[in-house]
Amino acid sequence: MTMLPTLLLTAALTQLQPLPPSLISLDSEEGQKLLLESKANRDYFALSSRFMTQRSTSYCGVASSVMVLNAMPIAAPEVKEWKPFRAFTEDNVFNEQARAATTPEAVSRGGLTMDQIAHLLSSNGVAAKPVFAGASSLEEFRREAAANAGRPDDYVLIDFWRGDLGQDVGAHWSPLAAYHEGTDRFLVLDVARFRYPPYWAKAEDLFKAMNTTDMDSGKSRGYVLVSAAAGAPPRMPVPSVGGRLLRVILMAGLGVFAAGAITGALLTRWRMRRKTA
Repeated sequence: MTMLPTLLLTAALTQLQPLPPSLISLDSEEGQKLLLESKANRDYFALSSRFMTQRSTSYCGVASSVMVLNAMPIAAPEVKEWKPFRAFTEDNVFNEQARAATTPEAVSRGGLTMDQIAHLLSSNGVAAKPVFAGASSLEEFRREAAANAGRPDDYVLIDFWRGDLGQDVGAHWSPLAAYHEGTDRFLVLDVARFRYPPYWAKAEDLFKAMNTTDMDSGKSRGYVLVSAAAGAPPRMPVPSVGGRLLRVILMAGLGVFAAGAITGALLTRWRMRRKTA
């Protein structure tokens, strides 16, 4: 049996596919040990608490962007169904500015290129710098991504070809969450959770998987550095229950005061007219 039919049969029979030997699952004993030993793991805690699974096979870039945006210290849009809570979702990230470059319908047909995801992110209050692997190097990627994983409030998204990691075929987007210097591995929080668990991959293998050509753009894949844009509105805290109750009481009091003032004015006017008559 050739490799492709084997992969297709595996995909058809399993819900969560086994990782190749070159990758270390986060939920394994070794994977957990790497996380505990990692000194550059600030991004893991922010991203894992906001993890989301992509809604469709082509929405990996959108899901990765939403995870990162929700972890950023910036104001999120209102969500009608969740008021008064705010959040970025796979729907509201496609604001008017974002739709100038791509639309949900276009993403559903073919995913996102490096330039498109950078535009989508920058349309939502962050600075997004795409770094094409073909114009970069393994050393530069390792240095920038490792430093980023050790800092709060900025993140790295990678665009890579799964086959170069020993996985099944297809291009994919996911955030990086940590770096283990001793083994030179990055933790990939795979947003296709129905397909693969989070895993540790060698920096060299990741760069090789990124240094492939995206047929839609004609450029190499790579990584995107995401940070808060200058002057971006900060995250808006949700009032406490006590605060919201106090607001309701105050609004009700103001309403009663306004109604009383209007009633008093009308009554005074009526009395003056009676005296005049």
